[in-house]
Amino acid sequence: MFGIMLYAQDNDERMCGERMGNGTGSGWPPPAKSNNEQLWTWSFAMLPYTSGANPNDPSGLWTCPTMPPTWNSASEEVNDTVKSSYGIAEDTFWGTYGTVGVHSYVTTLIARPAQMILLGDTRWPGPGISARFLDWDYAWMGFWHTRRCNYSFWDGHGEALRAIATVTDEEANCMWAHHIWPHAVHLAARHNARAEYR
Repeated sequence: MFGIMLYAQDNDERMCGERMGNGTGSGWPPPAKSNNEQLWTWSFAMLPYTSGANPNDPSGLWTCPTMPPTWNSASEEVNDTVKSSYGIAEDTFWGTYGTVGVHSYVTTLIARPAQMILLGDTRWPGPGISARFLDWDYAWMGFWHTRRCNYSFWDGHGEALRAIATVTDEEANCMWAHHIWPHAVHLAARHNARAEYR
């Protein structure tokens, strides 16, 4: 969480994208190491800000002790990422591989930082999470902490919530941004969610 905030401070208050890439073809600062035109994720961008935390350490910073990541690197959608128990809110951070202006927010434009989700528990092999996971047939959004997911918010606080509670009928009170999918899509996912999310 704090690594992401430090990244933003170093980059004109702009957050990294969920996935970025094509090396020098990107409209964002280059990765922490030369990546030979490969695609890379927010977690890869965070490595310089995590005090050298080993991303492969099963008991380390990137691993939830309750539900360690189990996915296989072969299923990764990008080249440079971190095997992690956590995902960034893809509605806010979705990137278009190598395109200038990777989809993300300037931190000063967040109207309700204590309400908008930044990070959360996940078992998804990709770098991001979304309220749409409520409607999918996989346990990708966290529910293993007494049926709750640990979320971090843009103001820096953390909160354990049932995933289904993050989507409200009123769009203004929903905890997800809506740059990719309109609120109606999230709301439909909420209404169709499986029993473990309720």
